[in-house]
Amino acid sequence: MTVVFAILRATFNSASQLRFQNLTYRLKKENDTENLVLPTIAMSNNIRIKQVDAFTTKPFTGNPAGVVVDASHLSSATMQHIAREMNLSETVYVLPAEDDEENDLRLRWFTPTQEVDLCGHATIAAFHALAEEGLYGLEPGEPQSFVVETRSGNLVVDVEWKNYRPYLKFSLPIPEFFPYPGDISLLCGALGISDVELSQRVKPLITGNGYCYIPAKNYDSLDTAEPNRTLLARLNEQFDLKGFALLTTDTNEQNADWVLRFFAPELGVFEDPVTGSANGPAAAYLWESGLLPKDQRYFTFRAEQGHWVGRTGQVDVLMSVNEKGEIEELQICGSAITVMEATMITSATQSEAF
Repeated sequence: MTVVFAILRATFNSASQLRFQNLTYRLKKENDTENLVLPTIAMSNNIRIKQVDAFTTKPFTGNPAGVVVDASHLSSATMQHIAREMNLSETVYVLPAEDDEENDLRLRWFTPTQEVDLCGHATIAAFHALAEEGLYGLEPGEPQSFVVETRSGNLVVDVEWKNYRPYLKFSLPIPEFFPYPGDISLLCGALGISDVELSQRVKPLITGNGYCYIPAKNYDSLDTAEPNRTLLARLNEQFDLKGFALLTTDTNEQNADWVLRFFAPELGVFEDPVTGSANGPAAAYLWESGLLPKDQRYFTFRAEQGHWVGRTGQVDVLMSVNEKGEIEELQICGSAITVMEATMITSATQSEAF
């Protein structure tokens, strides 16, 4: 005898919402409870997520980031799935600090393909979203400072206010620079520029975290550059690089100290609109290359990026240097604007036996 049980759709508003949808299972024998298996259960969680444009105050410009302001219940795999679904250069997740005696909160950043150690624009976006919701004690007009846990170490983030809009600052690790180890002609070819379009004043350098800085002669060289994804990927693999920053101090009358384009196919981002983690060290690159006054101790810069992907934004960079000529502090700063608030519905499946 075959006993058929039909479970029609029901919803349980418990901590985990269980949805049984037209599921059927069969009992082969009337008293056979050993083989009775609960049908697959779909567990659905609603996740609040925002899309925030960073390094801008105008919607649809700057660099967009996904922000989940409460990711305490999410696994790493789910974070990666969400980042891939958002398909933005980065999605950032806010979590409680693991060491809550020393730190205030924790941030994790994911590109569509992998977790990364640091992301400037998504950090700006995260604190904009937190300030917008008044979380972690943030109040309009009240400056605050946070110690943030990350994969690259602790970050100190300062929240200031300009016209009741959050203005965010945070310090970056001081970069170390090394000569580019490869053939410069091949590097130029991968970036789609000729050798003569390189600046003759300074040389390409790489940082310890895998960013390669390439100085272009002028704005036109950035404008006409046509990077080759395949060739850049080969250089990534050969020299363990993560991204390529093509920059010039010829700003074509823009209100900026330099203009930059950043390519990171290794991280799943071919051209990033506005990259805080590249523009901050660009100031150190100019100092290291001898392009800044050696008797000056404090610098304030504005960098521009994103024109070539239709999402122009600005990064403010602050740098201080001690009497020995060593960089003591490097900060990036900026504002942001929320352009979307949504609920993402994720589900996982599992089977359990009676």
